[in-house]
Amino acid sequence: MYFVYNLLLRLLTITALPFLLLALVFSRKVRKGFGARLGFHSRKLRETFQEMARPRVWIHAASVGEVSAITPVARALKEQNPDMCIVISTVTTTGLEQARNKISFASAVFLLPLDYPGMVKRMFNLVEPNLLVIAETELWPNMVRQTKRIGCQLALINGRISERSFRRYQWLRGLIRRMLEGFDLIAVQTAQDKDRFQQLGANPQRLKIIGNVKFDAGNGHNTQRLREDLRLAPDRPVWVAGSTRPGEEEIIVAAFLQVQTVIPNAVLILAPRHLERLSDIERMLSQQRIAFTHRSRVNKELVDFPVILLDTMGELADIYGLGQVAFVGGSLLPFGGHNPLEPAALGVPVLVGPHTQHFAEVTQILLQHQGITVVTQTDDLAQAVIQLFKAPEQARQQGEHAKQAVSTCQGTATQTVELLQKLMLIKRWAGEVRKWRQESLHASAYNTQPESLPDDWPEW
Repeated sequence: MYFVYNLLLRLLTITALPFLLLALVFSRKVRKGFGARLGFHSRKLRETFQEMARPRVWIHAASVGEVSAITPVARALKEQNPDMCIVISTVTTTGLEQARNKISFASAVFLLPLDYPGMVKRMFNLVEPNLLVIAETELWPNMVRQTKRIGCQLALINGRISERSFRRYQWLRGLIRRMLEGFDLIAVQTAQDKDRFQQLGANPQRLKIIGNVKFDAGNGHNTQRLREDLRLAPDRPVWVAGSTRPGEEEIIVAAFLQVQTVIPNAVLILAPRHLERLSDIERMLSQQRIAFTHRSRVNKELVDFPVILLDTMGELADIYGLGQVAFVGGSLLPFGGHNPLEPAALGVPVLVGPHTQHFAEVTQILLQHQGITVVTQTDDLAQAVIQLFKAPEQARQQGEHAKQAVSTCQGTATQTVELLQKLMLIKRWAGEVRKWRQESLHASAYNTQPESLPDDWPEW
């Protein structure tokens, strides 16, 4: 299976090579970090690894969302093991910046190389990890294979498989099964996730349901400082619309214009999921003759603007704390939704659209606690925002319900760290256990068969 995978990977590379060369010439974004994606890193990073102590735990998170998820785990792991060196890798440059900001105690932060055998091997020779921890469903065949080749332990945390991913993985069942067999621990969010991993070939003895670590992702926000930076008066109504996707900004802006007819001094902070789309949003606002500014330029403006575009990385979680109401995007249109826990954890009443399948369990928990409201169209969205602005006590209660919902589900990060520490202990025990088994089998005083000896692998 690995041979077929690598053959297809090479054929795909040859096919895409002309387009890649054009992208390297004309796109600064593609050029940024391209050497690291080939497994070549700066001299400073190489020297950092040469001087790094042990044990080394490598945590891999794809992008911004996964970095937020692993942050409480990395923090708790470091607090309980001060001498441990934790290194972080990401796939995207935005995730890289997020990791540098949120996990400042990491010994190193770097981009994951492309999943080619030589590039992956070069990266492992540099990092030399004792344990590799992968967040959610970042399953890279050569990465998993190399992990087991060097005798490194392998864990997947906060594991989840969406319905769409499950259907896609079934077409690659043989390769997925081979990968999952290499994991020493798979800690998943729900019983459904456990069932899907097991159907794809994971060892049930190494599966454990512990919940979603994103419930533990706290925020060290300072709303007073942010209000001053954004020149927002304490009594000014603020609506934060975060992680918005194409087509949603038009709906949100139309709803905001309705809100302004009732509450003229309201302000909208609009944060698109991908910053490269800012120019499209600026064009749309200009065409509608709606005055706007950017978060990075607020202090330079002479007047206040009703719309502020968030053009900085890593601040959305803190910006949510400014709102009397928060809308979480990717949900008005069928994108599957984004994480509503960040505003909920801050006690901000949350609005989402009907498309929340990527966070179905989280949304259901918030609905049960009456901490979230589902809207379906422009008028619903406008009326929900107006109602929360005009009824501050109702907004406070809904925000408190959201915060309580989050607090009842916390503790997953602690459980995850406990499992990872047990996993590292097993590594130390393994040699002694093997030695003890050999001695037991050859001891003349006993007639013990191998199959009757206790299994040294715990059932999670």
